[in-house]
Amino acid sequence: MVLLRPLLTAAALLGASVQAQSVVGTAFGFASETTGGGNAAPAAPKDTNELKEWLSDSTPRVIVIDKEFNFIGTEDTCTDCECCIPDSNTCGDAGQNAIKTEGSDWCGSYPATKCTYDNAGLEGLEVASDKSIIGVGDAGVIRGKGLRLVNGVSNIIIQNIHITELNPQYIWGGDAISLDGTDKIWIDHVKVSLVGRQMFVTGYESSGSVTVSNSEFDGQTKWSASCDGHHYWSVLGYGKGDQITFANNYVHHTSGRSPKIEFDSHWHAYNNFWENNSGHAFDIGEGANVLIEGNVFSNVKTPMNPEDKPGSTFAATVEDASSCTSALGRPCIANELTSSGELSGNDEAVLSGWPTGEGDTKAMTTDKVPSYVKANAGVGKLGAGSGSTGGASSSAGVTPTPSSSAIPSSSATPSSSAYARRHYARRHHY
Repeated sequence: MVLLRPLLTAAALLGASVQAQSVVGTAFGFASETTGGGNAAPAAPKDTNELKEWLSDSTPRVIVIDKEFNFIGTEDTCTDCECCIPDSNTCGDAGQNAIKTEGSDWCGSYPATKCTYDNAGLEGLEVASDKSIIGVGDAGVIRGKGLRLVNGVSNIIIQNIHITELNPQYIWGGDAISLDGTDKIWIDHVKVSLVGRQMFVTGYESSGSVTVSNSEFDGQTKWSASCDGHHYWSVLGYGKGDQITFANNYVHHTSGRSPKIEFDSHWHAYNNFWENNSGHAFDIGEGANVLIEGNVFSNVKTPMNPEDKPGSTFAATVEDASSCTSALGRPCIANELTSSGELSGNDEAVLSGWPTGEGDTKAMTTDKVPSYVKANAGVGKLGAGSGSTGGASSSAGVTPTPSSSAIPSSSATPSSSAYARRHYARRHHY
């Protein structure tokens, strides 16, 4: 009994910790009405099967991610399967080959090759409406599988989790967070690393009202489509009718699509910190309407990629900042570029046609952005970085802790048995 008492005490403390978990702050920006699982009792799933069940059922839930959920090997391994070598891979094992997916001709005439990958990463965990998915400290990790929000789901909060290790060696290895036909989605204090394809993607159906805030998109990788240790497939917006607030995020060590935005959509990107991008950040195609203000670009080769048919962009400068007052109720904050290329765009049609549903957004001046973002963006940093307006708080001046590299791979060895390839037909050529 003497030995049992400490164990019982520890279990009680853990249970109390789970019960105490709740979403920190409130959603702001376009997703300001999002409440997730609301007042549902917080609960921590015991294993990957229960997590999968809770995410996809019709019950409003506050799902506490208090440990690592490792999906690698849970759906077996595809051994010596069909892949291809795209033109981008000029560096062999340091680059990315591509999985040949059913329902897609992406590989086309590229040279064929064989590869071995984990099946779990190819398709994300289905998330139903009215869910809050919240991590505890920096312990909340989903490894080997992303999250998939589709087919009309709404009112979902994803906060303080790390999604990692989705077949990072391979294009089409897996998306971390994918939206297609959603509404009222708040993604906050999330870290994404080591994915095969997109870190965050919407398309082609409208994703509705979305806010992505205080999150870290870590592009450091050993398998780079640009052959330089930087991840190319980062953030992609293809949803028609998307209204997305993208604020206080840290996007680093990428080489493209950071983000790529097309079709009839509105994006408001403010107070983000782009750092060490060897290619391009914004890639804005036809139909997109993008307001870019109060961001800092440091060592970004091409902040804005030229398009043959570019969308509409307003990238605030000191000279035209006052033009934003009619749309935002305040002047814009000018962007800042250091050791970076040019950022252009002064299409005031972006402002005159700005949607009314974003509400008040408070932006900090760019001198505060790098320290604030690096101190608050990502997993394990809940607190000052979450709020109803997304603006800076007292922690803006905190000396940032250097971002940790992607967490090490688990020691679990995926099954090597033969497995019938279980790809879902992809109509999206992301």
